[in-house]
Amino acid sequence: MKEWSLQKRVLFLALAPLTVAVLLLALQQFTNARIQDLEQALHDRGQTLAVRLASTSEEAVSTRNRKKLEELLESVLKEKNVLSVSVTDMGGSILARVAADEKDKGPVLDVMRYKFLAPIYRSESGATDTHRQLGWVSVSLSRAALQTEQNRILFQSLFMVVLGLGLTVVFALRMARGVTRPVISLTRAVEKIKNGVLDYRVSTQSGGEVGRLEDGINAMAAALQEARDREKKRSEDALFQEKVRAQVTLESIGDGVITTDAAGRIVYMNPVAEQFTEWRGDEARGKPLSEVFKIFDEESNRLEEYPIHYCLRDGRTIRHDSHHLLMSHDGGKIEIQDSAAPIRDRDGVILGAVVVFHDVTEIQSMARHMAFLASRDPLTGLLNRREFESRLQRVLESARAGERTHALLYLDLDQFKIVNDTCGHIAGDELLKQLASHLQKEIRASDMLARLGGDEFGVILEDCSVDKAEQIADLLRQSVKDFRFMWERRAFEIGVSIGLVPISRDSGGLTEVLSAADSACYIAKDRGRNRIHIYQPDDRAFAQRRGEMQWVHRLRQGLENNSFDLYCQAIVPLQDTVKQTGPFHEILVRVQDEDLVLPAAFIPAAERYHLMPSIDRWVIRTVFPMLEKYQARAAGGGESGKALFAINLSGQSLGDEQFLEFVMQQFAQYRVDPRSICFEITETAAIANLTRARDFIARFKHMGVRFALDDFGSGLSSFGYLKSLTVDYLKIAGDFVEGMLEDPLHRAMVEAINQVGHVMGLITVAESVESPGLIEMLREIGVDHAQGHGIDTPKPLHQVLQLPEQEWNSVRTHASGTAG
Repeated sequence: MKEWSLQKRVLFLALAPLTVAVLLLALQQFTNARIQDLEQALHDRGQTLAVRLASTSEEAVSTRNRKKLEELLESVLKEKNVLSVSVTDMGGSILARVAADEKDKGPVLDVMRYKFLAPIYRSESGATDTHRQLGWVSVSLSRAALQTEQNRILFQSLFMVVLGLGLTVVFALRMARGVTRPVISLTRAVEKIKNGVLDYRVSTQSGGEVGRLEDGINAMAAALQEARDREKKRSEDALFQEKVRAQVTLESIGDGVITTDAAGRIVYMNPVAEQFTEWRGDEARGKPLSEVFKIFDEESNRLEEYPIHYCLRDGRTIRHDSHHLLMSHDGGKIEIQDSAAPIRDRDGVILGAVVVFHDVTEIQSMARHMAFLASRDPLTGLLNRREFESRLQRVLESARAGERTHALLYLDLDQFKIVNDTCGHIAGDELLKQLASHLQKEIRASDMLARLGGDEFGVILEDCSVDKAEQIADLLRQSVKDFRFMWERRAFEIGVSIGLVPISRDSGGLTEVLSAADSACYIAKDRGRNRIHIYQPDDRAFAQRRGEMQWVHRLRQGLENNSFDLYCQAIVPLQDTVKQTGPFHEILVRVQDEDLVLPAAFIPAAERYHLMPSIDRWVIRTVFPMLEKYQARAAGGGESGKALFAINLSGQSLGDEQFLEFVMQQFAQYRVDPRSICFEITETAAIANLTRARDFIARFKHMGVRFALDDFGSGLSSFGYLKSLTVDYLKIAGDFVEGMLEDPLHRAMVEAINQVGHVMGLITVAESVESPGLIEMLREIGVDHAQGHGIDTPKPLHQVLQLPEQEWNSVRTHASGTAG
């Protein structure tokens, strides 16, 4: 069993008690069976005696022969365990009775005896008829012997059970010790090995896998001990090599390294440190660090003590991101960047410090050069915009702090684009370089000239009054005007527009000043170029410019936030002879605010900053789905749906190459009858983009779209242009219509335009009709249609089209979401 495997031992230990238990249960069952068999045998014997006596005593009972009965009873009494025998008649009278003397001496408990009865029948009847029964035979047997035998059997069984359990416990304990003893031994060995006692060994007394495990742990301990000895030797060798390598590294790196002891005295210097400090290592060894490593502040050029005590006393690491000046033993100086850290032993005790430093003289020179380039325009060498704004901020702060006044000039070249377009960007760059050098010569030494981007320049005039600043600005303007740029035998004359902004303590922040300078320069350019405009807080031109800028922001926000709205105004016929198939309305765009804003307030800003194409696209993108719903509903309801709607187009949209395709896409996307659309183009816009206007009109006239020439007469253009534009309607400018009642010249202009329009087959429309008197005069002249507040007040388009508010908001949101 010693050679058994651990699995067999555990399995046997589990099965052995179970087997014993099964055997004991079987023994118990066997014992119970034997007891029951003894009980049944005694019962069968008593019943047999009673039956036998009943059959033999028939004659004696019938003859009442008591003597014979007693003989028969005595013979039965001699049987084993018989206590008494009696015979009674049917009346219950005892005919004969015998009992064992020793058993008759005292009462016998019923529980200690068995009593058996058998009936006595008359034999000649041949049947066991109850009417033929003669009496009863009673036989009593003793249970004492049976009880004694049963007790003996139970005792034997109990003895065997106790013996089996005892042997099982003894065997189980022996087997358990056989299983646990080697495991405990192995656990103790593992704990020893874990704690580093690698020479500990397990006694090998077991067989199977436990024995193999004992051998394996002993082999593992031996291998670990060998590996530890080998690693110890390798570590000692590696430590020596590392020391040599560190020594070589310190002597070959480009950084200077100085180590000190806990008192701050030098212990070691590598060759680079010797080179930088011009001290030999053996001379410096033992000297205080401050005597060898002398640091100067670059700005004050004063000697500073190196803070090595922070490392030695507080254990802190020192790192200087800025640079210092290191003075060598011979008085030379180099720029260095340094750091220092404490040296600790295994217990954390500070043994000294190490100082590492490297030469950054060349790097600092390059950094200063890069800083110079970062603040300069790479093309002209002037200050760039970022540096210019930084210096302007300092100038503004100095103005707010005291009584000093300054000025800012914002220069924008007037004809620079011509040079770029005709000669290319290389010529443009050369012009900017030459002009920058030219301007630099014209300003004072204290003034700051910068290129702000493209062909824009800025000049900061410190401590300069407005009058003096205006003189300098005019000098620069004249100098640029007189400057001639030569390129490939061609001479170019340019100009400059200058915005001048005085700077005082009330000038505001950087953004406000730059915005004012830009606006002043824009006003100078807008007023004819090659001139100076001085900013004043109450400047009307500047207020207009600022208002336009505010409108630009509001319009852009409106396109993004859907704050536009559409109205329409009826155009009605004045003459009975004019045939009109349905209502005629002009669609008008409004900006939603606290009150609706009319186009006259924002159209100039939108045109100046090229926002009209976006607004025109929004209008078409909104009107087309509305008209699609309107015409579909009219067709479904049996209505004619022949209404005509005029949509205004700006000159900027006509000049947009992609606008025509955009309108074609809208016609393709929405089922809008082209005959219900009339595009209105102003006279000035049509003439400014004559070729594109012709192409646009021709493309859509073929589809059935109608066209109107708006504001005719306001541009004082020749009537000859009408021949080139195949329009359907001629809208007479409202400026002439409004003054017809007071000025005969205005009436004459309206009559002339109306007559020319009729000669060319055009339908005429008078705008700005505000009174009944004008209506009557226009009828007299023969104008076909009229439009104005005297005819109809503008109404929301969705109400005229009977479009529900929800559908209108959905269409408008979609148009805003797809804008741009």
